[in-house]
Amino acid sequence: MKLEVDLSPTIEQQLSEVAARVWRDVVKQEVVKQQLPEYMSLGECCEYLNISRSNLSEFIKLGLQVTIINQTKRIRKSDADLFMEENKN
Repeated sequence: MKLEVDLSPTIEQQLSEVAARVWRDVVKQEVVKQQLPEYMSLGECCEYLNISRSNLSEFIKLGLQVTIINQTKRIRKSDADLFMEENKN
């Protein structure tokens, strides 16, 4: 299926700018994810999953695995990824 649409130069420019901004944001998020340690603090996990602290608390209640050593909580990247994969619709 091929769809061709003629857009005004203004609309085309705006769409191009939005696409570029979205692409930059995605690349930036991926760089941040790669820089985080394998065992993340709760704050780092929120950043990794792009969620709020209250959502992370709900995810933990729903079964997201947390490692606790001497009252220090850490979440492994692979556990966060697995939880997200298992809970997608």
